[in-house]
Amino acid sequence: MESSVKDALKAAAILGVSLWSHASALQIGAWVGGPGSNPQPTQANVQAFATLQDRPLDYVQLYVIWDVNTWATTKPYADIAAADGATLLVTWMPNGYSAPDIVNGKDDAYIRQFAHDIRSYPDTVWIRTLHEANGNWYSWGIGYNGTSVNTDAAIASAFQHVVQIFRDSSVTNVKWMWTTNATNSAGATYAGNYPGDAYVDCISIDGYNWGTSQTVAVNGWASTWQTFVQVMTPAYKALAGIDKPVVIPEFASSESGGNKAQWITDAFASLATDFPRVTALMWFNQSSDADWALTTSAAATAAWKAAVAKYPPTTSVEPRASSAVASSSRVWVTGVGHLALDLAQPEPVRIAVFDTRGDLQSAWTPGTFAAGVHDVDPGPGSGVRFARVDLGARKFSVSLLPSIR
Repeated sequence: MESSVKDALKAAAILGVSLWSHASALQIGAWVGGPGSNPQPTQANVQAFATLQDRPLDYVQLYVIWDVNTWATTKPYADIAAADGATLLVTWMPNGYSAPDIVNGKDDAYIRQFAHDIRSYPDTVWIRTLHEANGNWYSWGIGYNGTSVNTDAAIASAFQHVVQIFRDSSVTNVKWMWTTNATNSAGATYAGNYPGDAYVDCISIDGYNWGTSQTVAVNGWASTWQTFVQVMTPAYKALAGIDKPVVIPEFASSESGGNKAQWITDAFASLATDFPRVTALMWFNQSSDADWALTTSAAATAAWKAAVAKYPPTTSVEPRASSAVASSSRVWVTGVGHLALDLAQPEPVRIAVFDTRGDLQSAWTPGTFAAGVHDVDPGPGSGVRFARVDLGARKFSVSLLPSIR
């Protein structure tokens, strides 16, 4: 047995726990859906989803349209997420703009204003823009409307252009997610429009099992049942050369043509073996162009609830003072990447740090801490890591996010 493995086993024994699996490090998010045709992640809808899965969310997703939605209209949803200890993921959609339009500055005024307004926000916000550009359904995508204006180079330049405006505006509280779709449109590749490591904090894949919900007669194409592994593997393998954490910001399954509940169970079971780099999963919980919502069957709801129960909630920002957990001990990550432990009473403390594959990097038992706020340096490391903090019988996991360049 190699010494590193021995050290990991020894550290785990000291902690009194088994080695943390990849699954234990997973974060859970959602586009929460809700009643009506255009639901938003209101407090009621976020709480309803948390109740459905019997677990708080780590990420709350919001779709924001350029020129229609401003930071002023976006901020209330960031506040809702933060109040529950979650992070807002903004899918920032430049509807109506091609990639060259963005590069040529046609909406720079809007981008600059959004950057100016968001920079004073106290919490981290994730933004993914120009998502699914390897598809032809968005104005910035390859082959949109049968044109060739959106080349890989133009899309990558557009992404860089947006990020650079935020940097020039001294924005330090935004992290950038780049997203490819699980299927390519004609002429596109999974990673061809990647803007480069210097502009991206994590990479991601959107993918759905349409089952047999789509037919040629009604939809113009026929879909077939696919497992989570079948949906995600081609794109996941294509991104293997990019050394960034991987997120699944949109995924779901139809009930049509198979067993949705089993699909969910099998999806989570496949993560450790087939997708070890995945750090977060976010369900698309709205039945729009197919029956994506988790409530399409009691079995699907139960399968999701059972799957996410294995992963302790995480937080990457300090909970707000108005949070329901304000009177209890809590854990968060400070702006300099340290662990902050706010203890309501004296607590025995145990800490372990893992990489995104679930491999133990370090573990120690500092002893019993007095009531109050304590600053703990988790030690050096690069990329996204996870820390598990045991306060007596309570267990917390937090993401140690890399700093923005």
